[in-house]
Amino acid sequence: MLVPILDLDEPELVLTRRAEHLPHHPGQVSFPGGAAEDDDVSAVQTALREANEEIGLPVDAALPIGFLDRMDTVSDYRVLPVVALVRAPVDWVINEREVSEVFTVPASVAFIRDNYEPGIYERDGRSYRVWTLHWNGHRIWGVTAAMLMNLVLRLEKARENADPALRHSA
Repeated sequence: MLVPILDLDEPELVLTRRAEHLPHHPGQVSFPGGAAEDDDVSAVQTALREANEEIGLPVDAALPIGFLDRMDTVSDYRVLPVVALVRAPVDWVINEREVSEVFTVPASVAFIRDNYEPGIYERDGRSYRVWTLHWNGHRIWGVTAAMLMNLVLRLEKARENADPALRHSA
């Protein structure tokens, strides 16, 4: 899974809306990504390959800068999010078999904890805490919002640990 951040004066996160005909999570918002293939040598290679296949992100336009926490989803997927800065502009080439839309969310929206609503999701008799972020008619929730919240918490911690003179510049 790639967490692409457009490297702009006002950074933006790149998200997709999954195609409606997909058997799993149709129409849901997600980051580009998918399963590793046998010839993928790393999670970074998988994330970059999948982003190229799904939305046409050129591999050389993305600079991987780190990982978020690994997540095991309620639908039995194991996800290792790869964060990458993406050189803009990018002409998105949507693979309509997998994706119906590419859109962005400004960092000034996505990186603020108070913009997320907590909730409960029930599946197979179990309850899970989930976050939801609403942006321009999109409902970003589940593991995608959990990844964003993981990033938000890391940014908050980094600000807390930063030199006091730098805290207010972020």
